[in-house]
Amino acid sequence: MTFLATLTTLLLAPQPAPQKWYGPVTVSATFAHEGNPYDPVVNNVTADFVSEHGGHNRRLAYYIGDDKFAATLVAPAPGTYTATFYLNGQPVAKVPQAVDVESPLPHGFIELDGRHFAYTDGTPYFPIGYDYAWRSIPNESVADGMAKMGRSGANWSRIWADHWDNKNPFFPAPAGNGLPARPVAPGELRQDSLELWDGIVKAAEKAGIAFQFTLFHHGPYSTTTDSNWAEHPWNTKNGGFLADPTDFFINPEAKRRSKIWLRYAIARYGHSPAIMSWELFNEVQWVDAIKKHPERVGDVAAWHKEMAAYVKSLDPYHHLLTSSSSESLDSHVFDDVDYMQPHTYPANVLASIGGYEFKRKPGFFGEFGPPNGPAANRRKLVRDGIYGGILAGHAGAGMYWFWDNVDRENLADDFRAARKVIDQSGLTKHKAAKPINVIAATPAHSDFTVAPGLGWGQSTVSELHLPNVGVRELAGWSQYFQSLDGGQKGWAKPLLVTFNATSAGKVWVATGQVSPKGAHLTIWVNDRQAFDQKYEAPAAGAGRARGGAAIALDYPAGPVRIRIENHGGDWIQINSITAPGIGPTAFAHGLGDSRWALVRVFGADTSEVRLSTLGIADGNYRVTVFDAANPASITRQSAAVKAGMCSLRDLPADSVLDFSPG
Repeated sequence: MTFLATLTTLLLAPQPAPQKWYGPVTVSATFAHEGNPYDPVVNNVTADFVSEHGGHNRRLAYYIGDDKFAATLVAPAPGTYTATFYLNGQPVAKVPQAVDVESPLPHGFIELDGRHFAYTDGTPYFPIGYDYAWRSIPNESVADGMAKMGRSGANWSRIWADHWDNKNPFFPAPAGNGLPARPVAPGELRQDSLELWDGIVKAAEKAGIAFQFTLFHHGPYSTTTDSNWAEHPWNTKNGGFLADPTDFFINPEAKRRSKIWLRYAIARYGHSPAIMSWELFNEVQWVDAIKKHPERVGDVAAWHKEMAAYVKSLDPYHHLLTSSSSESLDSHVFDDVDYMQPHTYPANVLASIGGYEFKRKPGFFGEFGPPNGPAANRRKLVRDGIYGGILAGHAGAGMYWFWDNVDRENLADDFRAARKVIDQSGLTKHKAAKPINVIAATPAHSDFTVAPGLGWGQSTVSELHLPNVGVRELAGWSQYFQSLDGGQKGWAKPLLVTFNATSAGKVWVATGQVSPKGAHLTIWVNDRQAFDQKYEAPAAGAGRARGGAAIALDYPAGPVRIRIENHGGDWIQINSITAPGIGPTAFAHGLGDSRWALVRVFGADTSEVRLSTLGIADGNYRVTVFDAANPASITRQSAAVKAGMCSLRDLPADSVLDFSPG
């Protein structure tokens, strides 16, 4: 067959019809059983829903107490169904009354659509929102938080099965209301915790939120990072069976109990389209099996492989699967997940997220925030994370971690505005669009600050030629400035910063933490040494030292060449470099193809901006201008693009521009 004939056959072949789903309906039955009702090895309870046309729909059943089991059906077709419960493959109870399944799910379940997401009915799904891992806001439950998120325009969140707000059903019930902590029988689950999840799932459905159900997190399996190991009921010191948290990933009993929880979650909540995905682990890089024993990362990878296969074998609705980590963890841990979920807390959120490329699998950042405590301009930081992900071509926006700041800092409008950009721009229609390095020029000049977008890792960028430095370039610059004489072998290079100055002035280098091994910075300006300082290692047990105040460096008019070296024992953080008066008053980054672009422009003065390297064809374009800080403000302009350049006026201080042919 010729290539043309093959192509014609593919184009004319019938495409899979969008899948619609109907329900849910829940049935229950009471019958005798022996042993742990939560353990499918002992009591594997299922329900077979038979349609009026004879079709079988087998679903997992789940224990709800008092010898009663329930099962929930979402069916691929409407109609009348009868249900029979099975215990270990043998029928034990028939539901006496048939149930009618009539109501369609609005869009079905979320699945992969290439490197993006869509519902099973074909509707695109582009996630935007923020984490809401646990209850922490006074007088607000997680379910309340879902309702609030829906009002903000969010359609995504991430919720942990943690024990401190009673969402981990195999941890003892926390003390409260005059009652002591109440234990749970080995291998069993607590119904009060499971019922709490019922309310969260229903609230998310009503609010239009699809969330990542985070089933395990690092604290209970770490002795160094956010440790909850001392509280873990599986710890031998608490009467459990694990002497060391490292063994969680290989211990047969730990695996058995983990599967009890996984199966139960699928059985009781898997019918809900509010669950975007099952997240096996939060930030698994912090568990002792990796942080303290990196040689055992293979155990963590094998655990992920086994649990991913188990989940996929059980879930009739094929929810997506993910697991979260730092960007640098051995990728084989995540070979069996559907999409990637890194987290980042860098000096430069925009560069870290906006310059990141997902190579093996689709993905988006499930957490971001400032590196150490509150940000000076939190609203800008949040927008940097949101649009960093959108304009990098990720499968979702960057997701802000600090949910308790959304009300405190009045951030809801930033999410509402971004949702309008997603819904009303051409974003979801241009799935093949790529990041573009847009350059902004303005009549006036401003101070120009660059900050590294890479956290712990090896810099791929060691030269910065200001002011023409883009998001993707800064993403390769590590905040941890390595020593030429110590530290990570092969990671260290001098940092070279160049620019042209119309007059003499000062450049500022802001430093942060210093390795416990110390550091030694030397800086040359135009080959003359301008700075030399040793940062001594702190006393034993004192932790990391601070780099101190920003370093001021005098420079002359004309070409300026600054070379920075570290000859100490290990790294020192370089948080930013600021050169006065050499940059434009606006900055830009974008996403596009040959006939469409989505560009964000922001800065101190955006009244007159000339954009270049837009990457779109010459011609006249309709430009829809979204105000990133005000969802009520949408205006329109026209622009003539020639050789990738155009000029625009009177833009909002933080704006997103949709260029469409016209």
